[in-house]
Amino acid sequence: MNLFSLVFLNTMLIVCLTGLTHIFFMRFKRVGLPSIPDERLPFVSVIIPARNEETKIARCLESLAQQDYPNYEIVIIDDRSTDRTGEIIAEIASRYPHVKFVKGREMPTGWLGKCNALVQAYPHTKGEWIIFADADTCHTHRSLRYALNYAITQKTAMISFMPIQELKTFWEQVVSPVLLGSFLVGDPMNTVNDPKDDRAYAYGQYILIRRDVYDAVGGHRAVKDQILDDIMLARKVKSSGHQIMAADGSLLYKVRMYQNLETLWFGWTKNAYSLIECNIAYLALILILINTSLVGPFIHLAYVASEVAQGRPPASLHFIAPLVGIELFMLAAWFGNTKRYYDGVTWLHFFYLPLGCMMVTAIYLRSAYLVLSGNNVSWKGRQYRVNSHSTIEPQPADTEIEFDQTIAKELATAGSIKESN
Repeated sequence: MNLFSLVFLNTMLIVCLTGLTHIFFMRFKRVGLPSIPDERLPFVSVIIPARNEETKIARCLESLAQQDYPNYEIVIIDDRSTDRTGEIIAEIASRYPHVKFVKGREMPTGWLGKCNALVQAYPHTKGEWIIFADADTCHTHRSLRYALNYAITQKTAMISFMPIQELKTFWEQVVSPVLLGSFLVGDPMNTVNDPKDDRAYAYGQYILIRRDVYDAVGGHRAVKDQILDDIMLARKVKSSGHQIMAADGSLLYKVRMYQNLETLWFGWTKNAYSLIECNIAYLALILILINTSLVGPFIHLAYVASEVAQGRPPASLHFIAPLVGIELFMLAAWFGNTKRYYDGVTWLHFFYLPLGCMMVTAIYLRSAYLVLSGNNVSWKGRQYRVNSHSTIEPQPADTEIEFDQTIAKELATAGSIKESN
């Protein structure tokens, strides 16, 4: 294959990638202005699991405790943190009567830590709707009002919201746009809103679900061993015949997932391979796509510039040069489309796309290796072994029974409290 053919094919690939991304954002539903009066807004319970979040939890909890919403409560559970998370929660909870502080117990074998915490916190809630919010989120003043209004007007049983990503350090700004952009391959998120499509997805940082639906599908207990608990919960809800949605949450909240290269590396290697269904063929497709479309134009530009500088311009330069220009223009259009969801990314980071691709390739390969080799993944001081079904190691039956009995007692106690109220 000659140089012209190679550049031409790569140009077409980038055009397709940019077109798919543009269609995705055009079809992605944006949350509208609230229209439901206060008296019709239901009571909602916000559950926040927190483990070793001393640098983030205050901002999250304060933003949720001061919501412009008439009927809500916050249940925050400290999932056995080893830092000052519990102290910070206790201090903030003492200032807000609608904030309940729950201290978590150690998780049984075979449970994901987050699912374990959510199952423990749930009996302390009483809302008609439940919001699951991550501790690294920060919410706008009307976040709950926007979310509930949209869910009710759209008549959906479960909805999750795509956030604005806060990216403050160099590696966050270089890696995250490429990695998050790679998940758009195949446009999986718009299919969530189509009730005729079996595919389901959820943004785990902000999930809103009706209580009766959550109970009917078994809640987080039903996905206790899933490394992608949010996606599996969405699949259970959709497969049970309920409408689920994913929407633009840029008016609702922002999130800073990782604060440095170390947490970014461990955070993504634990589940990047699972996010693409532990599929080797899909992994190969994604790696080929991002490296050819995001790195290729820079290689072609460097090659042509080098040849011209040395007085050896390619014979087909008058054909190749415009194609390289189109490559870079379409790549810039793709970058601009995704850039609006990244707080902290500038056009300077466009030129770091090749470096971002190298890091993302390493993350995907490391994540696949951990699953295929049976090695443990480490996250927040805990070790998990993830298999090719995206589940962690099963737990002994006796631990399950003991845990069930403890939760049953809490449910009974919570029920008696509600009745007395």
